[in-house]
Amino acid sequence: MNMLLAGAAAAQVSYVPAAVTGYTADVIANGPGSVASSTTNTVDRGNATVRWCFADSTFVNPAGQRPTRALPASGFFRSRTTPGLSYQMGPSSGNNSLRIDGAGSGVLTLTNPQPCSEVMVLATEGNGTTAPKTFLVTFTDGSIQLFTNVVVPDWFGNGATPAIVVGSRVNRPDNIIDNQPNDPTIYEVRLPLAVANYSKAVQSVTVSKTSTDPVLNVMGISLGSDCLGAPTGGAARASTASVCPGSPVALSLSGNTIGGSITYQWQASTDGGTTFADIAGATAATYTARPTATTQYRARLTCRLQSGTSTPITVTVLPSTAALTYAVPPATPTFCQQGTAAVVTATPAGGRFSSSTGLVIDATTGAIDLAASALGIYSVTYTVTAPCAATATTTVTIAAPPAPLTYGCPPFYRNGPNAVPTFAPAAGSRFAATPTGLVVDAATGVVDLTASAEGSYTVSYTTANGCRTTTSLQVEKAVVYPNVITPNNDGKNDELRLGMPNVTDFSLQVFNRWGKRVYTSKDVGKGWTAGSSAAGVYYYLLEYTNCQGRRESYKNWVEVVK
Repeated sequence: MNMLLAGAAAAQVSYVPAAVTGYTADVIANGPGSVASSTTNTVDRGNATVRWCFADSTFVNPAGQRPTRALPASGFFRSRTTPGLSYQMGPSSGNNSLRIDGAGSGVLTLTNPQPCSEVMVLATEGNGTTAPKTFLVTFTDGSIQLFTNVVVPDWFGNGATPAIVVGSRVNRPDNIIDNQPNDPTIYEVRLPLAVANYSKAVQSVTVSKTSTDPVLNVMGISLGSDCLGAPTGGAARASTASVCPGSPVALSLSGNTIGGSITYQWQASTDGGTTFADIAGATAATYTARPTATTQYRARLTCRLQSGTSTPITVTVLPSTAALTYAVPPATPTFCQQGTAAVVTATPAGGRFSSSTGLVIDATTGAIDLAASALGIYSVTYTVTAPCAATATTTVTIAAPPAPLTYGCPPFYRNGPNAVPTFAPAAGSRFAATPTGLVVDAATGVVDLTASAEGSYTVSYTTANGCRTTTSLQVEKAVVYPNVITPNNDGKNDELRLGMPNVTDFSLQVFNRWGKRVYTSKDVGKGWTAGSSAAGVYYYLLEYTNCQGRRESYKNWVEVVK
């Protein structure tokens, strides 16, 4: 059986005595005179000679005796069991008890209906037995809340903790006063309302019982509520300031109002506190969150339609993603099989690197030994274990280095044949030269020497996979063929010598003005000195095959001066 005594009341509840109507009997003797003259019935049923009533402090029996202790004349007293709880009983000079003798029921109606979180009923029973009762709380909107199997202790010799120890009783048949140190007593019965009923005004309390014994006396009602003002939200607290995505964090409150009538609603904000949204199901004083993004949490406390909000707490969600790059986008990570390649991006720091077989990689720094790695396409993985586990993967290609870049048939004269690379360029490759002045075909690498300026140049060759090689190329002055020789052995213009490097099938023929050949030579290193020839104008024909395999010829005149 449920006694619902006041010891179950929640902390920080405020109580207000309720004025009621519906008392059916006067069981409190008062003023001078007989008990019967100031009462209409007794607390218990008794018999013809022994039937007891309460008395207040003004009662004096016909013998001039007063109770040692009695109920206060005002009917107001504070509970000795529940802090802050007080009752206002009905007047001693009128009905002050809803008395139910035998099976039956009665109703106490509040003069001023109001909402609360609990109804505290002042009651006691006489006739020495106890039996369960039913209490029905009715609200002004017509809804109800039922309490069954409620036991009210007997007023005498019970031992239960009472709201008040009256200390005396008076016998209605003969006005005898019975002073007792611990009896008789009146008790408080707590009827806790459902949270959904907190905002409803209590209209009445109906009490019913089905047993003959005992006699029930309901003598007062107080309304309890911990919501006399807006509850203080306090401050939200988190078990940890930062978590990995989806990890649990326990949320609680400190400095907040505590009470059984308070409802809770945790809220979350992922936009820095600009907007908060209710979290479904988070309606307790504590909540375990599993954020996936940095979130602010707060709680809204509500009681009797009044609310207070806690200061929020921020829970930072740590990164659970990693990033790995070996080239700055949009460039692709393709490397030649030479040198090393360093990591461009690897976040967060502190991870380990691994790759598929064939790639030689430093597990700590991620640097790739390109020269030691085999050609191919590799998957590189970066694994982080703290603060949150994460991995990132990228693809790295190791490509063969290009063939050395060389140009055949040096030296290169401005009036010589075009300079041509010694290999066929691969598809998608490109040529370039620095500084400006060398005219090179970007696709074929052919150098137009006639259109180029004299000077030293660096020619680069870059394959489609990004591998690059370079070579130096010197453009010399144009070759000048002499028109005058003075064979006097002074070391200046003594012979007609046409030095042609890197040629084959060389032939030099000299003719006089009548077309007679006066000299012929196939030695590129030998020249015509006109030793037996007279001074005058001669003509010569130069023929050769250049180093590119092309047959060349050149005609000119020369004057011999002796």
